[in-house]
Amino acid sequence: MQLILTSQLQSVDPACERVNELLTTQGLEKFHFPVELVLRELLNNAILHGNRQQPDKRVTLEVRVGWRWIKLRVQDQGSGFNWRQTRRLPPNIEATSGRGMAITRLYAQRLHFSDGGRQVEVWFDQQHSEPRNHIQDVE
Repeated sequence: MQLILTSQLQSVDPACERVNELLTTQGLEKFHFPVELVLRELLNNAILHGNRQQPDKRVTLEVRVGWRWIKLRVQDQGSGFNWRQTRRLPPNIEATSGRGMAITRLYAQRLHFSDGGRQVEVWFDQQHSEPRNHIQDVE
């Protein structure tokens, strides 16, 4: 499934609903919470920090469900960011933002940035639906 979203936060809820519907049709309801939580972080970051809510920019969401993996790919049209530096920073529990990387690391099994930080891919292993203490970063 591929969706093109406007750079408005109002587009996040409908996208998450569509992804949950896809997971339901595949019998993967147990992944609603972790996938939606991570997806909301990815989409919010793409809209707020990547595209800076500029109405002429779009966010592309691609969801693939395979026999073992659920893969999310989110791409924005912003200027990118230094994900190598950001991934090493501990989350600030008092901050109102900046926890997306920590949340993703908790629930997903793989994380990959490309295109200068404008694209992120996240994999969920269908054999695991519980939070993890470890994630494999893919360079």
